[in-house]
Amino acid sequence: MDCDNPSLDEQRDRIDNAISTAMEDLDREYLRKLQIEMHACATDCCADADANAEAVQRCVDRCQIRLTRARCFVQQGMSDFENRLEKCMQQCRVHGSDYHFNRCSNNCVDSHVELLPEMLRAMRDTLEKGV
Repeated sequence: MDCDNPSLDEQRDRIDNAISTAMEDLDREYLRKLQIEMHACATDCCADADANAEAVQRCVDRCQIRLTRARCFVQQGMSDFENRLEKCMQQCRVHGSDYHFNRCSNNCVDSHVELLPEMLRAMRDTLEKGV
């Protein structure tokens, strides 16, 4: 095994770990705060003794909107990232040889892992402004 050419499993582990770390960071920094706000809001809805069940449910549904939008935004961003990586890997498959594919796919992983910090910064900026 060439140390400069990690196996496909090693590449997959590397990108999976990078994505997992990114998602955990976004969850801790933004999504959990929105979840706390959502639960506090829903608690207030349920505490309204004058509201009927339908009004309470509408209130709770409204409480979930910001968190739902933020989660969808993050999921879409990660899906777009994974699609771009997959397109890069497909281009590598076109060229045929295993040696070329391994080098090319490693370059795809490297370049996409390098893109993650900027992508996360942009996502953080958007989340801070409110989705």
